[in-house]
Amino acid sequence: MTTLDDRTITTDLADIGDFTASLRQEHDDLFEAFWAHPFLRELRAGTLSREATLHYVGQDHHYLSAYLRCYGLGMAKSPDRPWMRHFVDSSLFLLEDESHPHHVMCESFGVQYEAVQHDRLAPSAQAYIDHMMECGHDSLGVLMFALLPCPWTYIWAGNRYLAQHDNPADNKFEGWWQFYGSPDCNDLLANLLQRCEALAQEAGPAERARMARAFELSCHHEIRFWQLAYTRETWGDLPRSILAG
Repeated sequence: MTTLDDRTITTDLADIGDFTASLRQEHDDLFEAFWAHPFLRELRAGTLSREATLHYVGQDHHYLSAYLRCYGLGMAKSPDRPWMRHFVDSSLFLLEDESHPHHVMCESFGVQYEAVQHDRLAPSAQAYIDHMMECGHDSLGVLMFALLPCPWTYIWAGNRYLAQHDNPADNKFEGWWQFYGSPDCNDLLANLLQRCEALAQEAGPAERARMARAFELSCHHEIRFWQLAYTRETWGDLPRSILAG
């Protein structure tokens, strides 16, 4: 098991860059709300319900497929081969590695991963994807800052959890936390932060404002994703509630 001393902690704002660090500081309340949400709080305690867990897995599987299509937009906007390689490597990580925390969650309840995958995004998840796809039709920088909160919040939370828990093996979701606090995830985040900051330094004031807005909205959407999983949101919720009234 990886120990805290073995991991590269990438949440030190001094190592990130002026523009990206300022966004992180400005929206620390959103990161803290992400951490404090009942879904993540119960995931930390190992008490998250079967229903919320499996709804999350099904929605996140579908969400990550849509997120992958955003990488395609980034590939089309790539100015050179190193940027193309970034999107290729990121795509492979998502396809080959990021299903692991999903499997951890399913195995904790003895459920097959394939049995919980959904054929449609819930309204809040669809809104999140629509936001990122819209940013993908702006500049590469705006797209990157829209994509950034997803890995940043998860990896930040993984590091924070592992730093605070001496014996995470007591949690049936330990593998989920170990994945997002792993050296590989920290290296991925460090590279992503460096790339985002470089794009921000090259951007003019108007583009920077759009980058900042894209980042803020994605932070809000990350919190809402916990909410949709926790409440097991579906498209039928609103019509049923109106008709019942």
